[in-house]
Amino acid sequence: MSDATQPRKVAILGGGMGGLTTALQLTSQPDWQKRFDITVYQLGWRLGGKCASSRGPNARIEEHGIHGFMGSYFNALPMMADVYAELNRPAGAPLATFEEAFLGSGFTMLWEWEKDRLTPWPTRAPSNSTPPTDGTSYKGLQTAIVAILNEIGQMLGAAEGVPKLVSDGISLVLDKAKRQIETVPLSEGPNHPLVGEIQAARKLVSGVVKTVDVLAPHIADHADDLRRALLTLDFYATLIVGALSDNVEVEGYDRLDEENWSDWLTRHGCHPATLQSPVVMTTVNICYQSPNGDTSRAARMGAGCYLNWTLRACAYMGDLIWSFAAGTGETVVAPVYEVLKRRGVKFEFFHKVEALRLDPVNRRNVAAIEMTVQATLKDPEAGYQPLIDVKGLPSWPHRPLYEQLNEGEYLRATGIDLESYWNGWPNEAFPRLKTPRTLRHGVDYDEIVFAISLGAVRYLCKELMDEDQAWRDMVAALPALQTQAMQIWLSKDMYELGWAEPLNPAKNELALSGTYFCPPNGNANFPDLLKWESWPKDNAPKALWYFCGLMPDYEPPPPFSDTDYPRRQSERVKTQCIQYLQASIGTMLPKATVRANYGVGDPMGLDFNLLVDSRETGPGALRAEGVQRFDSQFWRANIDPTERYVTSPPGSTACRLEAWGSGFDNLTLAGDWIYTGLNVGSFESATMSGKLASYALSGAPALDTIIGYPTMPRPHAPTRARTPAVEAALRLRKVVG
Repeated sequence: MSDATQPRKVAILGGGMGGLTTALQLTSQPDWQKRFDITVYQLGWRLGGKCASSRGPNARIEEHGIHGFMGSYFNALPMMADVYAELNRPAGAPLATFEEAFLGSGFTMLWEWEKDRLTPWPTRAPSNSTPPTDGTSYKGLQTAIVAILNEIGQMLGAAEGVPKLVSDGISLVLDKAKRQIETVPLSEGPNHPLVGEIQAARKLVSGVVKTVDVLAPHIADHADDLRRALLTLDFYATLIVGALSDNVEVEGYDRLDEENWSDWLTRHGCHPATLQSPVVMTTVNICYQSPNGDTSRAARMGAGCYLNWTLRACAYMGDLIWSFAAGTGETVVAPVYEVLKRRGVKFEFFHKVEALRLDPVNRRNVAAIEMTVQATLKDPEAGYQPLIDVKGLPSWPHRPLYEQLNEGEYLRATGIDLESYWNGWPNEAFPRLKTPRTLRHGVDYDEIVFAISLGAVRYLCKELMDEDQAWRDMVAALPALQTQAMQIWLSKDMYELGWAEPLNPAKNELALSGTYFCPPNGNANFPDLLKWESWPKDNAPKALWYFCGLMPDYEPPPPFSDTDYPRRQSERVKTQCIQYLQASIGTMLPKATVRANYGVGDPMGLDFNLLVDSRETGPGALRAEGVQRFDSQFWRANIDPTERYVTSPPGSTACRLEAWGSGFDNLTLAGDWIYTGLNVGSFESATMSGKLASYALSGAPALDTIIGYPTMPRPHAPTRARTPAVEAALRLRKVVG
């Protein structure tokens, strides 16, 4: 066993944001080196998990999907501000500061199905003075309600076509509501006077909603503005009335999660037209809540998760959205890695976890971790150096840096994807790699942080699932879904392609939407990222569009021995992407279509000759026409167990295990799939999970500093035998088991 006078060896399994945040929190404590010896074990050659990005041909930034921060990431944004402060890059260096790396914006493009067609609904959330570097501004429900009331006031001031009677009436309600929020505690719940005030006001609003079509001839120029303002008002009224009526201030959000989000909204009086609007649908769309990843089915999401996420989003810091000034890998993952390396955290790349093994006698202890070493280093003392320089930015390559690996030339020649579970690696060419590396409790580690995505649990934690019903319930209750992503580089800018809404670059406004045509209903144009890529002047793109969404998943994946499966799924995504571009691009970019460019032809389908084909320059230049040019673009099928997105269907919150609640003595949990109080797959949930894991191991950070973590007991917590350490943590939290 390890010497009790020595630092505890902590093995963090998985270098996604849950694991990296755990390492950041543990190493932020004074004299942490005396307490902990930390090693992160990572599959393949790069960190970031579902947020990993890399550089492809022409140094293209290639992502798993569309990534950015909400202004409501009260834990993640301040953490990244601290990372950049510690990184302390020299002035003038690329992305030297947090302010250079994270760009606030309030613009989003909603798409509304109205009069049998999809129509644009541009929205601009006002900036506020709350700094994104301090999440303590968020005090829960009160902060959210005040933010909503302020936004309604600003919206009424800007909206045209709102009848004066309605505007004056709502203004009076707002003034009174703000006084009531300050003077009457929200713990009054359904008895809070604000409930009655809003109910009276929404009757007026509801009446006007029903008569908008009648009024339309008289307010023709503002009919859409009026209708949309009233729908938004009705939605906000539903959120406030519902939150107070169900007394979430006292009883929390968790108990609402047995109910579906749309049923909850309906129960609290949401107008049917509001329920169908993109204002309401945004949360379930960007949080990928379609059953089985099938967007032809109605989304299902626990009402508490929906309400909590949406209210937090209203209480944003500074701006509604904080986009990344470069790729996720450059803006987020590499800076975190560099800080951790400087602090002394060790990283073991090319280590694929295969199984956690329980002690045959003490079944509450993980006695061993079996791993496959995917590649060995030519210079073990130097360790693997994973980053490359691209225009001064530390970046992640799209394949391992083969020159550092003994097996590098073989891996380069075969193109084996070390991140794929279906890669057939190691094969017979390297039999020595087939012998697992086994880490032993008390020798190689004292504590484990399991920070690998939930999708892999059924494969890696079979013994734990066999031993503990709570693990089986969690895996069964929390679907982990496949997603798909596409990026296209175009030779014309967004306005040349027909984008109609003028955007203000001074306010970092980007074309960003989560309510466009399904299945990849999320899309965004990131032209400012092009400056970090390397394109020849005579073949340089002017627009870079991302698309991302779910991918239906009804059949169990094949055995990992089916090494052709990734290719088939990639071809599936390619086909779906081409079909999507052929069927739907014209609504958003009407001048990007075949008919717009040639006078005849498809009025909705993309003119594929607009795609910038990187194969047209250099040795062996290839000139492709039409849809063949799509072969030069980027797409990916996120099918691996570690890449799947974990959803929040009704009834699932009760099955989420807590960081300290694994039920096994030396096993702590991290990842956006554990219980965080937010309980929605996101960078913010992953950040909260890392803080909770650090708390479970060290008692820091204090739970009341983890913004948004509940102070009230969970109504339905998994039951199991608990270790003394777990019981101590629960007592500190004042939770009855």
